[in-house]
Amino acid sequence: MAIGRTDSMQELITILESLFEETIIGSDVNIVKHLFYYLKADNREFEFIYEEHTLVAAVEEIEAHTVTLMIPDLVEEGSRRARVRFEVMNINYQFEVVILDIQKEKTVIKTPTELQSYQLRTNKRIPVDDLFMNFIILFRSLTGGSREVGKNLYAESRFPHLMKEVRKDRPDSKLINVMLTEAIERISKDYKIHFFQPDEKLNEYEDFVKKTILRTGKSIYIPDCNRIASYINDPGDEVLFNYYNEHKEMAKEFGEDFALEFFESMRKHESRDFYVSYIITPIRLYEDVVGFIKVHSTAMDRFTISQNQAVYIYELAEIISYVFTKIAIQHGSYETMQSTTKVVDISLDGLLFEIYDKRLFQYLKRHNIIKMFIPLSKDRTMIIRGEIIRFLDRGDHYHLGVNYFSSAPDDMLYLESYLFEKSMKILSE
Repeated sequence: MAIGRTDSMQELITILESLFEETIIGSDVNIVKHLFYYLKADNREFEFIYEEHTLVAAVEEIEAHTVTLMIPDLVEEGSRRARVRFEVMNINYQFEVVILDIQKEKTVIKTPTELQSYQLRTNKRIPVDDLFMNFIILFRSLTGGSREVGKNLYAESRFPHLMKEVRKDRPDSKLINVMLTEAIERISKDYKIHFFQPDEKLNEYEDFVKKTILRTGKSIYIPDCNRIASYINDPGDEVLFNYYNEHKEMAKEFGEDFALEFFESMRKHESRDFYVSYIITPIRLYEDVVGFIKVHSTAMDRFTISQNQAVYIYELAEIISYVFTKIAIQHGSYETMQSTTKVVDISLDGLLFEIYDKRLFQYLKRHNIIKMFIPLSKDRTMIIRGEIIRFLDRGDHYHLGVNYFSSAPDDMLYLESYLFEKSMKILSE
């Protein structure tokens, strides 16, 4: 059933009519259409829930009866229905939509014909210009994204001591390094933790490996250095790769003979170093590959690194990448006064904060559970946990909207008093 217009809805309609030539004539479909116009004009990212996966979407194009959305991570699973959820003018909207077409990053939906669900925010957000905060990221899963309880428990059981340190507000980098080396040595005593340098001298094959890892960000696993097939045949694995794609591209550009000769020469070079098997997995800072962990076995060791052991090293590198980034965010946002984060507006439900680092903005889209430290006064710092649910690209800076989900017992009372003063004694609409 269609719903009536609230004062906030009418205010929104008035604003939209001033922004766009098309006039709202009163029907729900036009109100809905103008909501999408608003999202497009504001370059707003919003939630797209498909098969229980919550993805990030943005409006690309609006036609008479359809809306084209940019959704980079959408994988079609057969269903042709989804939900979109966003906030406009302090109102939370939710629609069920019909998917008409999925083409790579673009998804075409049918424009909803009526307003289906909306909720006025109970607690008004108060704009502030003198409130700052520090924050750290909290562990959600090995890859971030939606809550994956199974994977969390898996990581906890496989790396219990490391995960205990990772979960601390201030992980000890020296202790992390000791734990990392101990974990690697469970697989092999032959390993290398390498961070890329601008002018480092590399041989032909080392340079090739570096460029491959930087370009793809994938883990390279060679189970048998005595067989060329281990290098160039399709591995058929979701997380462990070899040089299959690189061989195909090289063969396409220079010919099959050249490509085969290159990888055979690479195999012989590694065999002369007595390599039997190895795994090279990238280390990331934010989403940027900055180095790698290489673990190998030799002819003297008399063992081969198994697929399960290679996956173990891959998962270890994912955790290390996470904790390195956590420490970097802590140093940038938590330890230095000049890097404190500005709060744009705040309420009893959540807040909007502002950052300028694009790498951090993109990283928080996956690792979006944070712990915030907000000094409401000289004597009181509110410590509160929240989930980032809105990601707004403002061009030269970024806004992120957070919903709270836990706090210290008395913190919300102090926040209520703070907002009461800031809002001239008005806390709700």
